[in-house]
Amino acid sequence: MERVPVRTRESKVTLSAWRTQIGNGAIVLVEIAGRSIYRGEGGFLGASQEKLAEAWQAAIPKTEPEPDNPPLG
Repeated sequence: MERVPVRTRESKVTLSAWRTQIGNGAIVLVEIAGRSIYRGEGGFLGASQEKLAEAWQAAIPKTEPEPDNPPLG
């Protein structure tokens, strides 16, 4: 997952977005005014927002939660 600059039709400024490569395609996540917008590239080009959101969630690595009291020293 990497940060990338993006432009949207709704904004005249450059925004930051997250981009992740999944197989033969990629998904870009742009968060604008409290809502998430996904854009598909390659194999995801033309996919619905719902399908892109599902693929994005599936691509997030599953990590263990940080302990409340990490060991010191």
